Amino acid sequence: MSQMVKVVKSKYTFEETVERLKEKTKELGWNVIGEHDLAGKVDVKLTIIEVCNKDFAKKALEKPENRWISAFMPCHFSVVENPDGVYVYCMNMGLFARMIPSELGEILSEVSKVDEEIVGSIA
Repeated sequence: MSQMVKVVKSKYTFEETVERLKEKTKELGWNVIGEHDLAGKVDVKLTIIEVCNKDFAKKALEKPENRWISAFMPCHFSVVENPDGVYVYCMNMGLFARMIPSELGEILSEVSKVDEEIVGSIA
């Protein structure tokens, strides 16, 4: 199961990591649709950033038989401060895409490339 989650150590502070992820998301034509600061609720410095692209979402949800994928939407990036640094956790969309047949898998494969660029901005 650990392969389903991508872990990237950031070379930036917590705040810089959050900002860089949001900036890269926008630069790639995606939208930050939510940001949740959970530090006060879980006693860990943790922010979850939700991102989406309406064109990818529309293509993925076009067919009723593919709408189960909505349970995995939007894409999430968790920024967490650990004792040894700041980490970003997200779904390994590339691996997930390989498990999904047909055109939906192809769409998710394209999403995985965007996810890679977003997390690559802090590594």
